[in-house]
Amino acid sequence: MKKLFVTTAVSVALCLGAVGATGAYAQEAVPTYVKIDKPAKGTPIMVVLPTVSLNLLTAAGTQEPKEDWSKSAQTFLNTSMTESMSKLDYKTVGVDLNTYEDPTALQMLKLNAAVTDSVFYNSIWKLPTKTTFDYTLGEDAAKLVPAGSDTVPAYALFVECKGSYSSSGRAAAMIFMAAMGVGMPMGGQAMRATLVDLKTGQIVWYQLMIVPAGTDIRTAEGASEAVHSLFKQLPL
Repeated sequence: MKKLFVTTAVSVALCLGAVGATGAYAQEAVPTYVKIDKPAKGTPIMVVLPTVSLNLLTAAGTQEPKEDWSKSAQTFLNTSMTESMSKLDYKTVGVDLNTYEDPTALQMLKLNAAVTDSVFYNSIWKLPTKTTFDYTLGEDAAKLVPAGSDTVPAYALFVECKGSYSSSGRAAAMIFMAAMGVGMPMGGQAMRATLVDLKTGQIVWYQLMIVPAGTDIRTAEGASEAVHSLFKQLPL
């Protein structure tokens, strides 16, 4: 599932943009949110440390994992997420689910990724029996709240980012192939976010975004720009 997200989210979303509303994928829009009442100012919002996986796309087309890129992007995206919630006058509760002793927390992280895959697929290829936005992580989502918290956060905000950046050799090869009239895929990154009601486990909002070309999420400025775009329709 997670590996599929890299190729599917990036390539399919790019294809959809090229095909347009009159293309082969044209269909009635599938809802990706449920209506919620906006929380009061000062309400705690849990910001889950984003999961990030970035690779180097070589001239030969192979992808080499770049842990330093992933760590940098994770740090900057997490900071930008927290700042975004603070600007909306919410109290933020930052958590890294990988540090929890309760294995349920890590399972929730994996479950969120799996359920989000389902949301993505249904938003592209609409299932005739899935006409409403009703996805949930279950009541165990409440276990994500850190022990000893004075106030239980209303929602948890998850962000996942995967993709690649092209090497200089790949870029040079693309220019050469373009001169020969042959297209060559370049690197790209996809981000997706979910907002989860911690009382019920219900996913109340989902968003997928292809990071615009020229936006480098490995930098503070690029990460801020990406998060701002990703959260434009966040119902908070």
